[in-house]
Amino acid sequence: MSQKGDLFQKIEAATPALRRYARALCCGAGSAAADELVQAAIEQAAAKVRAREPSDGAAARHCAYRALTALAREKCAGLAATASPRQPAVVHALADLPYEERASLLLVALEGFSYEAAARIADTSREAFVARLMRARAALSLLDLRPSAPSDGARRAGGHLRVVK
Repeated sequence: MSQKGDLFQKIEAATPALRRYARALCCGAGSAAADELVQAAIEQAAAKVRAREPSDGAAARHCAYRALTALAREKCAGLAATASPRQPAVVHALADLPYEERASLLLVALEGFSYEAAARIADTSREAFVARLMRARAALSLLDLRPSAPSDGARRAGGHLRVVK
């Protein structure tokens, strides 16, 4: 298989992660809007592969995330993100974050990028990126995300899975 074909496969393999990132990034925009963003980002990344810009699979993946982040900035940054009332508190807290802080947090915490890679994706300096990330983490640290203990003395369900025969 050619190197270009391999790069296309890397971008295709990243599609589920791109969808997850887009849905989290555009809180409340809906899955259809997130899917449209992913499609446009994949098309942009594929065009760059055709122009021989990314040199390896990681660069192609970063290219797709960079395109998605830029497209979402245009589409979602001006809109007030609103999460469904049924969503957990952390989703509402994410929706309350400014777009740049939300993107920074999601690139590192959800997608697992290094600070340097995430800063390149967000098209900012590492220092500005880390400052945004710290503000986002500080905002989320105000939440009490510990599960509540049952008040009636009943045993709380364990946080593990078990096999039932």
